[in-house]
This record gives sequence, structure tokens and C-alpha cells, in this order.
Amino acid sequence: MSYHNDADDRAEVRRSEWVAKLLVPVAVVGHVLFYVVLPASLAWAVGWAGGADLFSGFDSAPIRRVAGIGMFLSAVAAIITTESVTRLGRPFSVGHFLVTMVVMGAALFPSLAEWYRVRLGLAPEHFVVLQSYCYLALRVVVGILIGATVSWILLGRYASVATAPRPQYSRK
Repeated sequence: MSYHNDADDRAEVRRSEWVAKLLVPVAVVGHVLFYVVLPASLAWAVGWAGGADLFSGFDSAPIRRVAGIGMFLSAVAAIITTESVTRLGRPFSVGHFLVTMVVMGAALFPSLAEWYRVRLGLAPEHFVVLQSYCYLALRVVVGILIGATVSWILLGRYASVATAPRPQYSRK
């Protein structure tokens, strides 16, 4: 014989409301951690002089002057791409990847031309401006690739969680 107590039901409702209120800050912290901090820190680590430093080949005075804004733009691009691809459901397809690679090649071209002493018919000060803008574009493209990679990992994680069977609860 089972006895049903209204006080137990009210206590269970209060407990579930308390847990729901507790989970809100946890969800916010998790969102900020995975969608903002992780892509931004990866973008920072790629360009950090003591870390991976993929941009060490661009060692000229004008580029060093815009390196800080390049780091900022890279982090912003990584965050926006992660949010856009994962949260808004805009997939980063093969076409997007190929366009990103073409833009990366175009952004690398002035630096490659400089290594071979080709100035592309520009005055030295104009070539420096072109090279600085291409450096910033390259940093943005690297941020986009970082954001796409992070979102690809997050989407893979969510896909495995979404396919797992969820327990069904019913109210008495």
C-alpha cells in the first residue's frame, strides 16, 4: 500500500526549482567558457611569441605595429565563428573552407612577394600598407579557422549527447 503525501510533492517541486535556478549560472559559465574563452585563448596562443607563434615569419616594423590589433581581430573572428556555426546553426561547409583558404592565400601573397624582393609595382610605403592590411586579413582568417574547428568539436560533442537516449520522467 502506497501513501501519497502532498508535502513530499511540494518539497520535490521546491527542490527541482532550486536545482533549476542553480543550473542557470552553470550554463552561463559553460557557455562563456566554451564559446568565448576557448576560441579567444586558442587564437591568442597561435600568435603568442612564446607559444605556437605561427606569425613569426612576418617580422617587420609595420607589421609589429599592427600585431596587437591583429591578435584582437583574430580572437573576435574565432568567437564570432564559433557562435555563428554552433549556436546559430550556420554550418561551416567545404565551400566555406575553400573560400577561407583562397583568402588566406591572397593575404599571404604580399609577404611571399616581399621575400622574393618583388614589390608588385608599388612604392615602398604603399607596399607596407598593403602588407599590413593583408596581415590583418590573415589573422582574421586564422581566427575564423580556429572558430570553425572549435565549433566542429562542440557540434561533434553535442551530436553524441543528442543521440543518447534520455530518461523519460512522468509526474504522478
